[in-house]
Amino acid sequence: MNSRHYLMIVLSILLLFSFINSPIYAQLQDAPANIAAALVLKLASFDKGISGDFTIYVIDAPEVAKELEKGVGKTVQGATLSKVESGSTLPSAKPNLLYVGSDAKLQDALKYARENKVLTASAVADLTSKGVTLGIGVGDDGKPKIMLNLTASEEEGRDWNPAIMKVAKTIK
Repeated sequence: MNSRHYLMIVLSILLLFSFINSPIYAQLQDAPANIAAALVLKLASFDKGISGDFTIYVIDAPEVAKELEKGVGKTVQGATLSKVESGSTLPSAKPNLLYVGSDAKLQDALKYARENKVLTASAVADLTSKGVTLGIGVGDDGKPKIMLNLTASEEEGRDWNPAIMKVAKTIK
């Protein structure tokens, strides 16, 4: 092997390690139910379309639904959670927020949300890149990370308080 090939191999390896260690490519873990519920409630208040009483429907995440139910009656920045429903099918009545707990019914949930202009959220870390508007994950440092899918947000007709841009990593 000549020195040029050796140099190329070394540079390739260094480049690979720089990408692996980059925060852009850091793997996010799914957020635990209690963190997911707390952040969903807080983040929903940044959506200007959610005010007064609002409802949440949770699909395929009973643990998150139980945690969210603890927030019924609580007000965050003028929005009061009035009801949480859950199930393994799409909701029969239009909620203000649709929490997606798995990839299993993702496409149906996204179609429903786009047609009905319902905000989607999930703590399954990779669902934001697949079309959910608000994502919550836990980074390698153990801290919650918030993602905002701008394309999905537009398709759902969301109008955000600009302050969310300070706390969320935006993706398209």
